[in-house]
Amino acid sequence: MCGIAGYIRLDGRPLARESALPILTAMGGAMHHRGPDDTRIMLWENVGFIFKRLSIVDLSGGAQPLETEDGTVCAMVNGAIYNHREIRARLAHRDALRTQSDCEVIPYLYLEHGRALFTPVNGMFAVALLDRRQRRVLLARDRVGVKPLFYSIVDGGRALVFASELKGLFAHPAVPRQFDWHQALVRRGAGQETQPEDCPSGFRGIERVPAASFLEVELTRGTVQIEKYWSLPDRVEPSENRPASFYVDGCRALLEDSVQLRLMADVGYGLFLSGGLDSSTIAAIAARAGRFPTFSVLSRSTVGNGDAVGAREVAANLGLPNHQVVFDEETIAVTPDDWRRLLWHCEMPWLTAEQLYKFYLHAFARERYPDLKVILLGQGSDEFNGGYIGLILGHEAAWKADDWHSVGQRLRAVQTERAVARADISQPYRDLFQGGALSPAFASRAAGRPETRVTWDLYVGMFRGNLDYHLWHEDRTAAAHSIENRLPFLDYRLVEFLARVPVEHHAELFADKTILRRAAADLLPQRVAARRKGYFFYGKQEHRAFRMMYAILSRKGGELIEQAIACSTRTGGPLDPDRFRAYAAEVGRDPACRDVERLLSLVNMGLLADMAERQFVNTPVARSLPVSDALAPEWAQMAASPAVPELADPTDDMVLSFAPGARVVVVPHGSEGALKAGVHLLTGTRRDEIKSPAWAQFLIRVDGSKTLGQIVDGLRINRSTVRKHCRRALEDGILEMRMPTRQPADAPVGEMANLDA
Repeated sequence: MCGIAGYIRLDGRPLARESALPILTAMGGAMHHRGPDDTRIMLWENVGFIFKRLSIVDLSGGAQPLETEDGTVCAMVNGAIYNHREIRARLAHRDALRTQSDCEVIPYLYLEHGRALFTPVNGMFAVALLDRRQRRVLLARDRVGVKPLFYSIVDGGRALVFASELKGLFAHPAVPRQFDWHQALVRRGAGQETQPEDCPSGFRGIERVPAASFLEVELTRGTVQIEKYWSLPDRVEPSENRPASFYVDGCRALLEDSVQLRLMADVGYGLFLSGGLDSSTIAAIAARAGRFPTFSVLSRSTVGNGDAVGAREVAANLGLPNHQVVFDEETIAVTPDDWRRLLWHCEMPWLTAEQLYKFYLHAFARERYPDLKVILLGQGSDEFNGGYIGLILGHEAAWKADDWHSVGQRLRAVQTERAVARADISQPYRDLFQGGALSPAFASRAAGRPETRVTWDLYVGMFRGNLDYHLWHEDRTAAAHSIENRLPFLDYRLVEFLARVPVEHHAELFADKTILRRAAADLLPQRVAARRKGYFFYGKQEHRAFRMMYAILSRKGGELIEQAIACSTRTGGPLDPDRFRAYAAEVGRDPACRDVERLLSLVNMGLLADMAERQFVNTPVARSLPVSDALAPEWAQMAASPAVPELADPTDDMVLSFAPGARVVVVPHGSEGALKAGVHLLTGTRRDEIKSPAWAQFLIRVDGSKTLGQIVDGLRINRSTVRKHCRRALEDGILEMRMPTRQPADAPVGEMANLDA
């Protein structure tokens, strides 16, 4: 993890040292968190580079920019070259290398192979390379796009500025700081067929260097062009006739090698352990090299979906320390300023509780282990191994044999729908394309994109934007604390291997990540290897995280909401002041705050627009929240038990009450208004008729003083049915429950115990 930035005059004029140095220094200073260990500046004619270093390999000798012995090539690299030792052994110029830095091979690879320099490279990287002899600069990103790199052409086309983060660009006086509301509102992401370049910066005049591509700047003529250097390989022909086990074994071997390569570091490393299949598999492989700390989020949400318990079990099985870091959604004190700092570090509006948890989990890891600079993640497995097919099919039941076929049908329907929309085909004819009377292939051709028939290809295309989104925010939440994330599942050899699996094995291997489950079968406890896909804090207790996020927006009189509205009004954004305030209040009246993520993204847009316009300056390291792995007794119970009382089926002695904003109303026959006769549940502005007579009669009697047993006994209704409904209402944040206050042991005989909450 480092920060790179640069300033190139496209009109050929040399950079004046007295004006260029302050600009480059400011650009680097805006990204100091990415590289606090060293700063170097290089000026040559019309090119200026600045490098901010986070020292991970060759701590004393790996300063950048790096130059070849003859001085013709100069390069800066943000990232890691995992196979640098193997490359060194093959370089014709190996005797010229002066350091043990993994990145020093890059300028020499260019010297020997030109634009084919990345062919032998296994790593994650964003590179800026100056060829003094050919008078050109190459900007490039790794094959999958793990490391970021942005650029802007400014001064009426007379200069190009680039940086690892938007903040670095904004430090240049000529770079625009105008948020693009329209671009943000039409963002493509999960659930859409995407390419990495479909998710731009969010700011006008700023673009990203595409993944697996060069951006070449010809310094004499001042021309700029982009060229792709890698794409997924063609699939293996069925004639090879290899069994499915061949691909399972190949996946295992490549993943093992990928993990071992990513342990390359002269500093401490750790792992974020969710307790799911992906991070647990990486933990099991990495544990062979020795002990290292693991870190997990302990919240009511992660207890509710099983992550916290799963992480504890895996770490104990592997003999690894596991820090279960407590995030109490009910009491955690995230101020508006804390949220602004997090948002400015992440530079994107689509932030939720996930980024908050990960941001402060990185902070905890670095504070507890000061020499820790590397964190392993399980990111990238779901997007290539079939982990999201439950989202596509919309069910959580046991997998069926034809699930992969069903996924293909759904994805082809989505492909047709998007092709028809892109081709601007008239509405009366659109359903005929979906029904097949009009050829979907015709719609794809009209939209300028070839029709894709293979389910795996459609699946990867669908979730490519989702991967890009996660790579973006995980890079920033780590960089904010001077940590580098490494992702074994995104080793390009493994991705290529999965792409080559013959189609006849897809249904067997990619439904529910079967290829990985089989590959990891002997590495993990059977229960962990078979565990279903989880979604971090989403699930049975997600409403607690949603309420936490709404509380952040509501603090200090809705300060963040008002800031977003004011900026939208000033910049021509879409937030109507009165109606948007009413919408925000409506979200809060729902006890589960189900729409808070959409509200949050819109508020974040206004905040980012305002902070960029006002040249917001972030603190180098945000204030740490009071998160800890020192557990209070009730949290220790949550961490240790796979079934905590709050999440179990409610028992007869539990007192039930409605959550704030929830209530039932009885509408008699012949009444006026929108509600028809019956019993209705009101949550915020949402109104739902209660279909079950037993459940309706039960809810009418919930008053915050009666226990479940008292209500059921009075009605003589089926206990199991009511408990099922209660469990769902508790998970949705509609009901709350507590144990009645017990009578003190020394209370005088005959006195009643206080039953108030």
